[in-house]
Amino acid sequence: MKKRILSIIIIIIAIVSSIYGIIRTSYSLLTYTYFTTLSNIFIDVVLLIFLIREIYYLVNKKELEVKNGLYITKFLATISITLTFFVFMTILAPTIEGGFINAYIMYGCGSLCLHFITPLLAIIDFLFLTKGYKSKKSHALYAIIPPLLYVLFVVIASSLGLRWGTMGAPYNFLNFKAPTGWFGFDLSIMGFESLGIGVFYMIVLLTIIFVLIGLLFLWIRNKVNKE
Repeated sequence: MKKRILSIIIIIIAIVSSIYGIIRTSYSLLTYTYFTTLSNIFIDVVLLIFLIREIYYLVNKKELEVKNGLYITKFLATISITLTFFVFMTILAPTIEGGFINAYIMYGCGSLCLHFITPLLAIIDFLFLTKGYKSKKSHALYAIIPPLLYVLFVVIASSLGLRWGTMGAPYNFLNFKAPTGWFGFDLSIMGFESLGIGVFYMIVLLTIIFVLIGLLFLWIRNKVNKE
């Protein structure tokens, strides 16, 4: 019962934090083309479903059964928001004008909510407070589905003429319009608009990293919940 109440508290804080962050960082419809915004909306919807489930149990003292597919969806949403957390901290924040700290506190700390608070709470909820998920190691491969779908969206949108400021992609590591393109390598141009590394190599690297993170998450969750 204590875990259920804790889960409810964490989920509510995570959703409120995410909504606040989205409101503070929204400046146009273009905001909703960023993976940060989309992954936050994704996790909000999934967490809301599980919040309803937990409240239903507290009120009726009866489990509201859900199919394993919903747990897999929660896993995908958690991996997606983890990508937001990881990539922003290691790639984007260090290259944003104004410095690492400013990258989080800008927009009235809305950035902090989207890139740190909500992701961290969602990860905690999945790893330590989610029970009933019949996971398999093969599910870790699903971790690459949301990011790759997003890359496909960016390529199509950019090819149709959409621009994110002066870039042909919303993030520097996906900016295949930069001089390094898909397969180039030139660290001398590393900065806000390019990492100096071909987009293809970044996609391969992130794919490997997140399959491994997916395996780690499933292992931790199973160990903690003894499933």
